[in-house]
Amino acid sequence: MIEKIASGLLSLAVGVVPTMVWLTTPALAQSVVEEKGTPERVILAQARTWADVTLRLEDLPPGFTAMPPAELANLKEELSQDQIDVENVFAFVAQEQFQLIMGITTRLETAQQQAEFDDLLRDPERLKSLLTENLQDTNVPPQALNNINNIGDAAAGVSLRVDLDNLLARLEILVLRKNQMGAFVFVLYRDGQRPLHPIAEVGRKLDQRIQEVSTGRN
Repeated sequence: MIEKIASGLLSLAVGVVPTMVWLTTPALAQSVVEEKGTPERVILAQARTWADVTLRLEDLPPGFTAMPPAELANLKEELSQDQIDVENVFAFVAQEQFQLIMGITTRLETAQQQAEFDDLLRDPERLKSLLTENLQDTNVPPQALNNINNIGDAAAGVSLRVDLDNLLARLEILVLRKNQMGAFVFVLYRDGQRPLHPIAEVGRKLDQRIQEVSTGRN
């Protein structure tokens, strides 16, 4: 299951790159901005269910826009076709800087699922191999993510350089588990730049939201 999630999300992350260009269309960008304040979002924020464990536009610095709901629904459907239990999908684009934040959450109902998930996070070489297959720039070896201590019950990640149709980019991948929830987060940005929002902060926000749902707090 974990391998399917990682490989599926990885291929989707690369597939989302053209969407970063589409979102520069003024009409579409405007529709995305208007989505932020809909009553539907307010209801979701008050629900305190597992579906509420997600990154929100207000969590990010200025410059990001959320992917349209239809696009997110398509991503979720693609993953679900591989029999992956997807709870939520999120993706945000900073058009001017050409940066992408994307991730999914998945339920880990049983102790065995949680243990298997944690075993992967404790095996750095297996995790690197799984997450970097067919993507990494072979001239630059992947590196372990730093500054991800105290995120969830278990967390690990890698940073690698990728070549996307002659565009060199940096792809950071964080995998974490907190209680009965697992999450995969991808942050993509031009090589040589800095991410507008560090991936560790995304992980900590998801950790916080899982804890809020677990304890029934707002």
